[in-house]
Amino acid sequence: MPYDLNRLDLLIVEPDTGVASTWRRLLSTLRMKAPNVLPGADQAWTLLKGVPQGGAVTGAKVDALICRWELPGDDGLKLIERLRRDAESPAPFLPAIIVTTTVTRERVRQALDAGVHEVLMLPLTPKAVESRLREMVERPRKFVRGGGYFGPDRRRQVRADYAGPFRRAADKAKT
Repeated sequence: MPYDLNRLDLLIVEPDTGVASTWRRLLSTLRMKAPNVLPGADQAWTLLKGVPQGGAVTGAKVDALICRWELPGDDGLKLIERLRRDAESPAPFLPAIIVTTTVTRERVRQALDAGVHEVLMLPLTPKAVESRLREMVERPRKFVRGGGYFGPDRRRQVRADYAGPFRRAADKAKT
């Protein structure tokens, strides 16, 4: 039975009010509850840390972060890197989707290296948003730490029949 996405409390970091409005309509179309939408990385960090901001309720429950890559000042990728690597991070394991207008192989690699779960391209479509959310929730990846990286395992699947070639020195020592 598929997960009821209406149970998710989403934090969306989107500076463009038109796109933020699109997020609200799109999630309503998917019968999901209204997200908490903030315009920038600093506001998101503050909310996640539970510090009062302009009368907002503190300690909001957040199940997943959807963040625009192109943010004024600090970009969204830096927010996710900070979330993963900062010693005082309030939620280093928080599932994260990065949203961008430009998707290239290099940008996807950068996003994965930062600890992003999924990459989503603008313009938004209900099918793409729902599939990325379902992928994160229904097929969660374990988190790994090593070589300066901390985040979800970048491999989508582990095949039992795969026997190499192994590229890591530690793997080669075992064979």
